[in-house]
Amino acid sequence: MVTDRLSQWTDLVAACYAPHTAAAWDSIGLQVGDPSDEISAVMISLDVTAEVLDEARDRAVDLIVAHHPLLFAPLARLTPSTAAGRLALRAARDRVAVIAVHTNFDAAVPGTTEPMVEALQLTDVRPLEPLPDEPEHGLGRIGTLPRAMRVRAVADLLAGALPAPHLRVAGPLERLVERVAACGGAGDSLLDAAHAAGADLYVTGDLRHHVVLDALTVGMAVIDAGHYATEAAALPALRTRLATMASSRGLSAGLLASSTTTEPWSHYCAHHEAKAGP
Repeated sequence: MVTDRLSQWTDLVAACYAPHTAAAWDSIGLQVGDPSDEISAVMISLDVTAEVLDEARDRAVDLIVAHHPLLFAPLARLTPSTAAGRLALRAARDRVAVIAVHTNFDAAVPGTTEPMVEALQLTDVRPLEPLPDEPEHGLGRIGTLPRAMRVRAVADLLAGALPAPHLRVAGPLERLVERVAACGGAGDSLLDAAHAAGADLYVTGDLRHHVVLDALTVGMAVIDAGHYATEAAALPALRTRLATMASSRGLSAGLLASSTTTEPWSHYCAHHEAKAGP
């Protein structure tokens, strides 16, 4: 029986999402595992959490391809004293390898931001922050709506297309917008680029308070659809591309989609009891 090797899957991911397109500060590629390890089942996930590792165990998965790196900052020691150390130690003990495909997926076409581009039917789309030597690739996207739309209507489209039923909006809901910038994940570092590109509206996740105020000051509306929602929607395309490449290379490991939701937030509405009368 022919068995895949971890090194083959590491090479495959790099062939689909070139490491040189990742940001200099990023941590991508093989993070846990021996390149000679045998691989029979691969699972795509946004994050590596204890629940995702539980799922990998239950489904006999030997490799997790995660969008978010498990190991971002260097570890001084591999012990359970840190969250990353605890998870990496468990993955190693469970013989589950981990490969991260992060900003090299963000910069790809299609990449992390494409579900938002498609939901809004943007045209004349280009990267918001192009790569110096590959201007067709890069972080974020900027494009034009098919017609001018109210911010409220754009928010409704995104709430339906993404797992983001409770997205946040800053700026007048009835304002008409036409040029839209978008970035999957935490994209507040690209706000200046969005403004410079002429965006009327910027859509991303994890927007900080002062960044939103800055956007409003320069006349740009913003929609924060959440970090999880703006990236999870892109995982099916990641899986499809890896599956196509795996087939062309004759790899036999099954390629699964994680069923574990790693959205950390729950949406809570306070329940106020009616005050009893005197």
